[in-house]
Amino acid sequence: MQPIATERLVIRPFTMDDLDDFLAYQSDPEVRRHLKGDPQTPDAAADYLASQSTLDDELRDAWHDYAIEHRALGQVIGNIGVYLPASDPTEADLGFQLHPRFHGHGYAREAARGFIDRFMVGGPLTRLSASCAEPNERSAQLLIALGMTEAPEAPAGDRSFELRRR
Repeated sequence: MQPIATERLVIRPFTMDDLDDFLAYQSDPEVRRHLKGDPQTPDAAADYLASQSTLDDELRDAWHDYAIEHRALGQVIGNIGVYLPASDPTEADLGFQLHPRFHGHGYAREAARGFIDRFMVGGPLTRLSASCAEPNERSAQLLIALGMTEAPEAPAGDRSFELRRR
């Protein structure tokens, strides 16, 4: 993927040089509060970045994750990505995480807007879905602010959203 530059951020493929920044938030229990799984260990984080940094952008039935780099600080403050199903190349499922220190400053919205503009406005996607745990009101508010509509049916404990290209 070619990097996406926004006013304050660059969304780009991960490299192994991102390990310390990635681990700084992925090992934080607050980041995992609304997600399945435990905080990442250094070995798990290294394995994950190694697989993501070499992943073919066209691979289907796979999660494609990208670094959200703060331009002024030159550090990775989060990640954003999509699951690309093989069943429909015009659909994807969006997800994102940010270091708690960077919550509440509009970075997630800026990154998601850049991502949506690249892949839905100027790209191949016609439908983008996303979900969050029911208690994760901040993520739900962000998804709605991005123009997503809440789907009436979601798995137990979750809220589901979608955005369709017009």
